[in-house]
Amino acid sequence: MSLNQSFNWYQTRLKQNLVSAKSASLELVPEITSDLENYTTENSSCTQEEINWYRTLYDQTPGIFFTLDSLGTILSVNQFGANYLGYAPTELHQKLIFSIFAALERERLSNLLIKLLDNSSQELEGEEFYLDCANSKVNWVKVKARASLGVDKNPIILMVCEDITADKVSQTSKQHEQNFRELADSAPVMLWMTDDNGVYNFFNRSWLELTGRKIEQELGFGWLDNLYSDDKNLYLDVYCQALKHKEKFQIQYRLKNLDGDRRWISDTGVPRFSASGDFIGYIGCCIDITECKKAEIAIRESKKAAKAQLKEMESLNRLKDEFLSTVSHELRTPLTNMKMAIQMLGISLKKEQQNLTKTSPWENNSLKSSKISRYFQILNNECEREISLINNFLDLQRLDTSAKPLVLEKIEINSWLKRVVELYNARNRNCCKQKLKLIVESNLPAMVCDPFSLERILVELLTNACKFSPIDEEIIVNAKKKSHNIQFQIINTGVEISSKELPRIFEKFYRIPSNDPWKQGGTGLGLALVQKLTFHLGGAVEVESASNRTCFLVELPFER
Repeated sequence: MSLNQSFNWYQTRLKQNLVSAKSASLELVPEITSDLENYTTENSSCTQEEINWYRTLYDQTPGIFFTLDSLGTILSVNQFGANYLGYAPTELHQKLIFSIFAALERERLSNLLIKLLDNSSQELEGEEFYLDCANSKVNWVKVKARASLGVDKNPIILMVCEDITADKVSQTSKQHEQNFRELADSAPVMLWMTDDNGVYNFFNRSWLELTGRKIEQELGFGWLDNLYSDDKNLYLDVYCQALKHKEKFQIQYRLKNLDGDRRWISDTGVPRFSASGDFIGYIGCCIDITECKKAEIAIRESKKAAKAQLKEMESLNRLKDEFLSTVSHELRTPLTNMKMAIQMLGISLKKEQQNLTKTSPWENNSLKSSKISRYFQILNNECEREISLINNFLDLQRLDTSAKPLVLEKIEINSWLKRVVELYNARNRNCCKQKLKLIVESNLPAMVCDPFSLERILVELLTNACKFSPIDEEIIVNAKKKSHNIQFQIINTGVEISSKELPRIFEKFYRIPSNDPWKQGGTGLGLALVQKLTFHLGGAVEVESASNRTCFLVELPFER
């Protein structure tokens, strides 16, 4: 507080009017005798030399001595004490004593000094206060004081301040250390510390609970006894290297726990430095990562098994490719020969029927000829069916295993689509009893596509429509522009697909139960092939079915 501030003590003394406004003063010069000297020599006569000797003794005594008046004004301070607080004696003379104390301490000091003056027999003994002296290293003092009367019969206070800063710092340091240890012991992770030489001097409760050992066994480098021998040298190499350069380190090792089991520990050490930049040791944090290690091992084993499985699948794929190659040669070739033989047989049967009709126009011969024709037709149909099955199967496998190269051509939709429908109708006149209708939007631009794949898609969809539509129903082939794409629609009436069957319609070998009223059979590969080929051409295929009507929509880009 400044001299202009009011104190409780100051106000109390004025109200009580115990002392006059005039205060005793002590000039710090040899020619004038201070109150303290007068007090000391009031019953004896001293020479000027003795006074000077006492003054020198007072000034140089290693302590902090004050004489205060009843208002707390400093009447005198010894030279050693003033300098120790970072002042010259003249800087403190006639200032309030409270000015050198911290703001929060001033009221407490004021109240204690009031009590001291109220009871002169009482002494202030061992009270601790925090100072506010900017130029001094003294922060804490222990104050002793007692009241007395000066030569003018006014009360004065003799105060002695003892520097206890070092003790307070030590107490604070110990308290901080205690707080740290309590915090560390309650932490859910394992903590350790070292001194500036790298020697371990602390392990928290979590560490001791894991190892089941006492702190005395762990201090220094005793904790290394619990490390697996394979990891001990590795740890020391990493730790010594980090200690040499005073840098952070991290390492994993195996540690024996209370039950003797091996636990994987992730250990991170961080260097500590004082405010002046001096290295004071490491503080470390350890985490039990055993479960993570087990998961890591399991993942590694799983990857190893997956790699072996992948290798086995690659081997199976090679065998499959070899099998497909064999199928392509060993089945297609005989079927091709069978098809040629059936065609030759058909020609021979036709000639023989003509000859029989000319030479023996009898009923038995006609009946025999009818049976032969029926058998021939069965043989021809089944051969066609087998050829279609093998072709679809092999084409699907090729699309699954590798990208089939596209043969791109510019297609004029109107003329090309008309030719495809007419050709299909001519080839399947006997089995397709429905009415085929072609609707093409006018002025369709040309599209760039693989005509063979596109024709295969449309033929499979037409075959599917013919197979499942009632006789004399209508099958519509529609082509129109949709945004930047072209959309083909194959619509057949008289039949619809259940909503629960629609999601599976393009699966391999899937056939809708009881949806083949004419019992024509099928392999369930045609629509799967349509979907694969459409994706291969960069398009999409969908199916809609409701109100006794089914529509397959194939959408492809104009440009590839």
